[in-house]
Amino acid sequence: MMGINGKGTATSMRLAIQQFLKQEIDESGSRGRIVNISSSAGITAIRREATYAASKAAVSMLTRNVALDHAKDSINVNAVCPGVVRTAMSSTNFNDPAIIAEMKKGTPWPRLGEPADIAKVVLFLCSDDAQWVTGQNIAVDGGFTVGIPL
Repeated sequence: MMGINGKGTATSMRLAIQQFLKQEIDESGSRGRIVNISSSAGITAIRREATYAASKAAVSMLTRNVALDHAKDSINVNAVCPGVVRTAMSSTNFNDPAIIAEMKKGTPWPRLGEPADIAKVVLFLCSDDAQWVTGQNIAVDGGFTVGIPL
């Protein structure tokens, strides 16, 4: 998991930055934008998810460090940190009412996430409206990382 999430993210960013450094700065003031996909599990501890959480925490710290290293080059580097989202990977869980009820207990928002919730934040980070946003790990998790609702 560390190889895919950690090394895979580092390699992808390295290759993107090599290309971006060949490009001129665009009208918005950026040479390019990188948006990594981390996870809320990389921000807060989750039972029985240590390896996954550690690999996503690596993505979050890679994001911050590479953003710091390449801000001077006008390259934006950010990450989104999804919470519980209905995807192909989680489809089995979304078919089990007991698991859904358990997941909702940890998410303050009254519904679980959909892929469009994540996509909208990624689109923002790729837009000119985010030209001065770099080094951020944005939780898109219905409040999961804010705290456990009682």
